[in-house]
Amino acid sequence: MVKFLLLALAFGLAHSQAELEGKWVTTAIAANNVDKIEARGPLRLYVREITCSEACSKMEVTFYVNANNQCSQTQITGYRQDDGNCRTQFEGDNVFKPVIATEDNIVFSSEIVDKAGRTTNLIFVVGKGQPLTPEQHEKLEAYAKESSIPPENIRDVLATAERSALGVVHWSPTLGCPRRTGPYRLAVRRLAVHAALGPAA
Repeated sequence: MVKFLLLALAFGLAHSQAELEGKWVTTAIAANNVDKIEARGPLRLYVREITCSEACSKMEVTFYVNANNQCSQTQITGYRQDDGNCRTQFEGDNVFKPVIATEDNIVFSSEIVDKAGRTTNLIFVVGKGQPLTPEQHEKLEAYAKESSIPPENIRDVLATAERSALGVVHWSPTLGCPRRTGPYRLAVRRLAVHAALGPAA
């Protein structure tokens, strides 16, 4: 809990849920199963947009991910449960929640149990295109330890993206999602999972 409070101080005080909505880019990801978030890993998600509805009892997250050697734009819908967590199906049973939300960054925690029963604990940091400050990175390392994630498993995802003057991010094929002008076709998927809704908190 102390480390969580230090994380909150490093990233800023929490704002209203309305500030979850908007255009975001993935800054950093950490996971206990680091293979899941390496380049071309199934959980190396390049977040682009978050929207909320029904008092944020439904949260839609749009992101890119490498799927079958294609840069696939995917949208998942998380439904808030009685315990305040959001639940969806992506690469298994996925439970996630924002733990810190500010104008500049959102920190998500997530637990995913895949079809093989393997549990992956994750931390996603999304922002507005700026790298973490040294203080933020230090507090992220402490929060990762508290979440049973080795600090060396933190991946700087923002560093793999090259932002153009138009704000469009292109990727090298060796780093995950290929450039749009590359040899791979851009695929689009939409996943809307109808899980049982808990009452809004």
